[in-house]
Amino acid sequence: MRTILLVLLCSVALASPALAIHSEPSPANSTAPECIWLVGAHAGVPDLAAGQFVVIYRDLANNPIANANVVIDLSGAPDMSVCADQLDPEVVVDCANKTVSKHTGADGAVHFTILGGSNGGGNATTLLLGGKIFANGTLIKQPTVSAFDLDGSGGVGANDLSAWLTDFGSGNNYGRSDYDCSGAIGANDLSFWLTVFGSGTMTESCASRCP
Repeated sequence: MRTILLVLLCSVALASPALAIHSEPSPANSTAPECIWLVGAHAGVPDLAAGQFVVIYRDLANNPIANANVVIDLSGAPDMSVCADQLDPEVVVDCANKTVSKHTGADGAVHFTILGGSNGGGNATTLLLGGKIFANGTLIKQPTVSAFDLDGSGGVGANDLSAWLTDFGSGNNYGRSDYDCSGAIGANDLSFWLTVFGSGTMTESCASRCP
């Protein structure tokens, strides 16, 4: 009996470190976008087609981590703002820290569509990699953040096109106007913006923006 008990204890001791290692989060195994797009809404419905992205949180054994708190942090992008109401009951908005957050499901995945915009022509400051994505406090990605509603008012319209042209003409790679995630502002980004404008799916800006 004592021999059996010792064998069992040794088995538990050997297995525990492995279990602990496998439960550790792994940014390398996790899935998160290189770029995220702040979008507007139409008739109170966010533009999922243009803005939705997924984050999947996994451990070192590539297992999904359920019920993890995933935070999108835009505090490093002073020229971007998020809507105080994200039109999603699962989202928690922290205006003071400029974050939005949700929890992963059983598959380790969580879907976001972030409502927000920018601050108008000539006011861009943030270059590439202006955002941060955390899961349970672990940094898993630093994406570039862009916005179609570049003046943060009246939905996507002519003033936003003017702001985009100002960003393009500046010669700086401002993240807010890099819609194709190429690392530079060019003709393809303009094509993206025109497609969104023509779709009529972003006629509304934030009813209330985080300061």
